[in-house]
Amino acid sequence: MIEARIGGTGLRLADVTERHMAAQRAASDALMEWDRRRAAGVVSDVAYAIAVSAVATEEATARREVMEYQPVEYEESIGKLVYIAAFLIATRLRLEDGEMVRVMETAAPFDGTG
Repeated sequence: MIEARIGGTGLRLADVTERHMAAQRAASDALMEWDRRRAAGVVSDVAYAIAVSAVATEEATARREVMEYQPVEYEESIGKLVYIAAFLIATRLRLEDGEMVRVMETAAPFDGTG
């Protein structure tokens, strides 16, 4: 099993990406529920904003873990890049400048020769 070099956590790429996908699903589910409650007049705008901020923070943390993840071999580096590309295409988002730099830094040790 390949282990990550991310803060000594011992997480693999699969663990980090699964955590990110779970955070995305949780954020989507929470937003739908809070939208329903807000539309029904059950919660205030302030409570809604606090809840949305909390789920966004959790997703951002999981996303940062993916970006910071240091692959330990060429194939894993490609896997990380494929995951990020799929995420960007699916969400129609773009990487922040700092994220792009970090992703390229973590991919750089592998020159593509396998």
